[in-house]
Amino acid sequence: MPVLMVGLRHAFRRLRRAPAFTLGVVVVLALGIGGSASVFSALDQTILRPLPYAEPDRIAMLWEDFSAFGTPKSRVSPATYFDWAERTRAFESLAAMRMAIATVTEPGPPERVLGAAVTANLLPLLGVAPAMGRVLTAEEETPGHHVVILSDRLWRRFGADPGIVGRSIVLSDESFTVIGVMPPAFHFPDARTEFWEPIALAPAQRTARNSHYLHVVGRLRTGSTWTAARDDMTTIARQLAAEHPRTNDRIGITVTPLAEELTADSGRALLLLFGAAGCVLLIGCANVGNLLIAKASARRREIGVRIALGASRGRLVRELLVESLLLASAGGVAGLAVARWGLRALTHFIPPALSTTVALHVDGRAVAFAIVVSAATALVVGLAPATHAVSRSTIDSLRVRIGAGGDRSGVRLRRALVVVEIAVALVLVAAAALLIDTLVQLRRVDPGFRADHVLTAEIDAPLPKYADADRRRQFYQDVVDRVGALAGVDRAGLTSDLPYTTRGNTMSLSIEGRPSAGLSQDALFRLVSTGYLQTMGARLRDGRLLDAGDRAGAMPVAVVNDALARLYWPNESALGHRIDTGTGDGAPLWMTIVGVVDDLKEQGLDYGPRAAVYVPFTQTTIAFFMPSEIAVRTHAAPETMAGALQQAIWSIDPQQPIMQVRTMDDIVDVELGDRQQMLSLLGTFAGVALFLAAVGIYSVLSYLVSERRREIGLRIAIGASAGRVIGEVLWQSAGLAALGVGVGLAGAVISTRWLGALLFHVSPVDPVVLAGVSALVLGIALVASFVPARRASAVDPMTVLRAD
Repeated sequence: MPVLMVGLRHAFRRLRRAPAFTLGVVVVLALGIGGSASVFSALDQTILRPLPYAEPDRIAMLWEDFSAFGTPKSRVSPATYFDWAERTRAFESLAAMRMAIATVTEPGPPERVLGAAVTANLLPLLGVAPAMGRVLTAEEETPGHHVVILSDRLWRRFGADPGIVGRSIVLSDESFTVIGVMPPAFHFPDARTEFWEPIALAPAQRTARNSHYLHVVGRLRTGSTWTAARDDMTTIARQLAAEHPRTNDRIGITVTPLAEELTADSGRALLLLFGAAGCVLLIGCANVGNLLIAKASARRREIGVRIALGASRGRLVRELLVESLLLASAGGVAGLAVARWGLRALTHFIPPALSTTVALHVDGRAVAFAIVVSAATALVVGLAPATHAVSRSTIDSLRVRIGAGGDRSGVRLRRALVVVEIAVALVLVAAAALLIDTLVQLRRVDPGFRADHVLTAEIDAPLPKYADADRRRQFYQDVVDRVGALAGVDRAGLTSDLPYTTRGNTMSLSIEGRPSAGLSQDALFRLVSTGYLQTMGARLRDGRLLDAGDRAGAMPVAVVNDALARLYWPNESALGHRIDTGTGDGAPLWMTIVGVVDDLKEQGLDYGPRAAVYVPFTQTTIAFFMPSEIAVRTHAAPETMAGALQQAIWSIDPQQPIMQVRTMDDIVDVELGDRQQMLSLLGTFAGVALFLAAVGIYSVLSYLVSERRREIGLRIAIGASAGRVIGEVLWQSAGLAALGVGVGLAGAVISTRWLGALLFHVSPVDPVVLAGVSALVLGIALVASFVPARRASAVDPMTVLRAD
């Protein structure tokens, strides 16, 4: 221990005598260690740790597999769920749930809250108990039981009354008895869920196979495996296809472990960023290694003298490693500060289901990770320079004329490190460039509508208050009229689904005069008001848009998109043909097509066109599906109209909740959010990597120029021009950069394939992108080389020769 303390004091003194060198190394290591620690911390707290349920590795989500129709994960029909629950041998229990919506009007302003209607066994299946009260019972699953379990936040809205269990509260104008309150951290199936009520399926609903709206959760039997579970469910799917060919033909079952279901997208993104942070750390280590090799080379005479006087090489290596350990430790401490800042940028990648339970922070595991990385970094950056410094012979170490007996092995090692830096930097820059190209391609996609100057809000009319169809239609019509009459508003319209807000909500379609094709005859279904398509800037291709004459009692009509018209009437006009999407009670409602619009990118910018039907809400009798969002086109900035929009709606119904007031541009930004955030972080890592690589080239060439001062001075003395000297130094730099680019291109071809689903209409090996990135890296390398080249050309031969 005393020997170690002496070594630490000596190392500290040496570093204190070179403050610029010490600060530079600490900053470089802090960037690499801090970046890695921040991404590790995000991975650890969101992906690596088990979910907050009992034995979460045995819980799965189950979906109907509609891959034959383009959807591998579809919600489940009630009849299919009950068949699964009865027949499965691999799962000890299955639970089902569907989304529920309630309006809370007191105390405080009206608020729409999301909840879940669940089977009684859901909470026991998850292994979570209420903080107060009890769980649901099987008897309460039947219609007529108005009981509810509240989230901690909703409980606090009702005054955080510890005696609330057994009390009645009002949700959507109906009285519910509170039977429990969940712990603060519990939100399932996602962070927005605020209450849980019995699913209460009527007998007719329990046997329905055409309506797919249930989410199904299962707990694996003890001793069973995921392979056995998938085999078991595949067998059940085949049985159901044989028994119910009209509704279950070609329908499989997808079994996904819950952890994978909730965190898959975030996990892939964080793993990519962890790789990028590791690349920055690798480049940082290469840079620091270069600096330490230069520093050790400057001390080679001192080391040679000490070896000649009897100092052991092992002791000298330990001394140099202690210096590296001090630098890496300082870099690790500074890196933790960088990690705290970096975690703020990573909150976007918290899985939605965990957003209320995970608050990213630098915890003990992150500190332990930083310590381990710092120790490993000390070895990586210190061992090679230390062993190199003491491995040369005493005679070589005591040579005075560097030009005559230069440190050739050190030069080769430093050049190799620069090649590594350039190669790794090119891989990161290539990945960032591919994401930039992807965003450019997405921005070029014609969405089929205009997002500018559109304000949106959710105004779902609550049941049972608006259960009466006439009253509901009148409320919606009053909203459209009142909002459309506001100063600064061009027009307003209602829809059941704004673009990008859902990937589904489809209805089976029947074409008059044609036999049904079953599930393959499916289309996006949108209930809209007169003026909605005009508000969104939809382009009319044929016929007309919906107008005021399309009211209750008039001839049922519909507007379809071009994808549907091409699909069913490729060689004729779709106008005048009749289609049916049903009424919700089994009776047909034949609607005449009066217009065709260009395809709206309803599901997302990177989704292909899909058949869609726009039906006037005034002509449908579907009670479970209704308009829930309003779009308002304004003259000025749409966000300035938010207050007027709310007041106009509250003037019709003061208790109407208004949620998610945002512009259509905001919705588009959310659609691009994952890629933009990934680009921002990956671009930051790539920029740092490119900067460090440039610094590496600069430092190596500066060192080489200083090593060759005598040679350069002699050449200038016998007539070599400054331009020729500059050219030779730049040529040497170009050779290193070209070698690094070649290695980097090979690495990019392999690694950029991991970007996978983040790319859109861009190949991971796009030759234009890779060529541009290569040119950029070469250009930066030459720019970084120019200062050492100019310095070489300015060598005074007389000064060099006198010094020699």
